Amino acid sequence: MILSKTRKFFFFFILFAGIFTCLALILPKSQRPSKVKIVNFPFPKQLIPKDTTYFAMYRNRGVQVKIILPEKQLEGMILLLPGWNLPDLDWSTKTSVCSKALSMNFGLVFVEMGKSVYMDSFYPSMRKDYLFHPTRTWLWDSVITPLQKYGWFTPGSPSFILGLSTGARGALILGIEHSCCVKAVAGLSGDYNPLLDKKDGLMVNTLGAYEKNAFRWRGTNNISLRSEELKCHVFLAHGENDQIVPIAQSLDLWNRLDKLKVEKSILPYKKQSHATTLQKSLLKRSVLNKDPKKVCFLTVKDSNHDYQFWEYAGLKALDFFAEVNAVK
Repeated sequence: MILSKTRKFFFFFILFAGIFTCLALILPKSQRPSKVKIVNFPFPKQLIPKDTTYFAMYRNRGVQVKIILPEKQLEGMILLLPGWNLPDLDWSTKTSVCSKALSMNFGLVFVEMGKSVYMDSFYPSMRKDYLFHPTRTWLWDSVITPLQKYGWFTPGSPSFILGLSTGARGALILGIEHSCCVKAVAGLSGDYNPLLDKKDGLMVNTLGAYEKNAFRWRGTNNISLRSEELKCHVFLAHGENDQIVPIAQSLDLWNRLDKLKVEKSILPYKKQSHATTLQKSLLKRSVLNKDPKKVCFLTVKDSNHDYQFWEYAGLKALDFFAEVNAVK
């Protein structure tokens, strides 16, 4: 009797498995798992699942990576970087930036960066618990590079990076170090020059005390001092009332970009009824190549270091991405 029941179980298991397999083959495409056609990248057209979540290994633990693609067609990819100790999916749950990006046919990549300060590596003076959070080197090598098989973040591709708070420094510095693979970057409320506050706890815990590590404060992690290396389009935004990261950080980088020996054309950015005291675009021509590059700086009066500001500025960053993406 027991043997008979076991045989029946396996019989029905194989039967139902066969039925599901046949249905998968004969069902109309509209009823199959949703996939997205890649049409705007230099690689051959491919089909991939629309929503994907997986874990990339970092120091013997898995770091969550989530990819969300638009319903039908993919026009570009955006890597969304969170701030220090902020959930990566806050971009989706606390702003409308993601839903707007998907409606504009941008695909999205989220990475759980934790307390990362987007350094290139670890230093002897770094606080020990910071070692458990990814570097930007790991981010590019272990997350972005494997995605290049789809044509994303490859030379000439419509690939973008958008970061808020500490994630803004990640976006800008990845734009410096991988400019050939990134069309434009956007930094919201970012800190770009640690020399402006040599007592900043986050930088001291990361780089070590300035008095003993001045070379590190002026080195590869100082975005402002590397501003001439920015060859992609740049969007900066900062709230004038930001008490966490002073607007002086964005102003410093903007002024350095504005002083580059490049062709400049100051254009008014579209004004909003409640919005800006400084809205202008800088059309600059790179010294190393002849492609026109656009730099835009947006400040918003009475705005703070919060998701209300990042909602507004993030939507403006999407408009900026779409604008530069339209230029072939």
